[in-house]
Amino acid sequence: MNSGESESVKSSVCSRREMLLRSCAAVATFMSLNLSSSSAKNSKIQPDNEFGNFDFGLDEAQEQRALRLHCNSIVIDMVQQGIGGYRVFDEPHLKALEKSSKDYMSLDAIYAEDIAGRSDIMRGRWDASGITVGGVGDVISFVPLVEKLSWLTIATTSTDIHQAQESGGHTVLEYHQPTGGLARDITVLEEAYLKGRRVQSITYNLSDFVGCGCTERVDHGLTYYGVEVVNKCNELGMVVDLSHTGPMTTYDTCKISRYPVIANHTGSETVYKHQRNKSDEELRAIADTGGIIGVYAVPFFLTDDPKATINHMLNHIDYIVNLVGWEHVGIGTDWINTGTKDFIESIFEVEAQASIGFRPEHNINTRHNLIGFDDARDFPNITRGLIARGYSDEQIKGILGENFLRVFKAICD
Repeated sequence: MNSGESESVKSSVCSRREMLLRSCAAVATFMSLNLSSSSAKNSKIQPDNEFGNFDFGLDEAQEQRALRLHCNSIVIDMVQQGIGGYRVFDEPHLKALEKSSKDYMSLDAIYAEDIAGRSDIMRGRWDASGITVGGVGDVISFVPLVEKLSWLTIATTSTDIHQAQESGGHTVLEYHQPTGGLARDITVLEEAYLKGRRVQSITYNLSDFVGCGCTERVDHGLTYYGVEVVNKCNELGMVVDLSHTGPMTTYDTCKISRYPVIANHTGSETVYKHQRNKSDEELRAIADTGGIIGVYAVPFFLTDDPKATINHMLNHIDYIVNLVGWEHVGIGTDWINTGTKDFIESIFEVEAQASIGFRPEHNINTRHNLIGFDDARDFPNITRGLIARGYSDEQIKGILGENFLRVFKAICD
């Protein structure tokens, strides 16, 4: 491709994103969009201006700045629980598919398989969100999807992420949460790495062979096997995630890891006291490794306000930025789940919650989403909210994705 062609492609990509993001910010009403992938060539979608328009009181110049930033940034949702959300399953035949699924983590792949001939629907949701990279729990389930959709790839290096951004496409990145604990077999990590996993949570909520989770009564720290797991992740080039670890396990890992560590979906315990949030000491320990903290959009982990809004998420971002610096903050929404609200509620019933370390006092309510973040297409609200709170362009681009990309490149390239 010559330089003229390259500039033409970049201009086309930015123009397409800009149109979609204008609709999300309610700047425009109806626009047609040419999807520039082979699977969706010449197809048109009609953006929905219902999303991305939370009232932050921005003026026109600020709205234009938000549009430009979101369009031109690498946007990384480190923990994406599905681009489809609950609205995508309104159609009866998709509800039937949902009932046949035993694992909600695979619903995006099932959904995409069903609409293989209508890929513009899924493409439209990705484009409207502005998300470049979505962290997914099982990259293998996305392989059939990636094979069908030329605009979606699997990222294992920072180059893959840059290529997705430059082409106007999207990519998925595998992280793993061991809800039942990691197997006591270190070769499992080696096999997972070869299959594409690049981010590994070392515990979930409970105690296991590795260490202690965040909802246990007592945290004894990393076990000897846990030390082996951290060292193996460092050796392979796999990012260590501490989102669900208890305090002592967090501190131990920060001391032992030779590379930056992350907590890709958590919040501040000071802002809202909840076991899924981390103390100032834990947040500092993670930042001191050169790592980052991803703030989630899970309403019942951010506040006890039954009418929680995206401002509660931004409150956690503000606090952590002031504590450790904006260079150590990112986004890992961990919410909105793919599937109808009835289905998501059914898999988070009380018995299921207990099996993975959640108790009634943790106030899990899967029917609530943040006002202002009710759909992946609301992702531009994060950019708009950061502008409303006075962040600079550099800071916003860092929080949206460049901070995580820095850590990812240092470990995985």
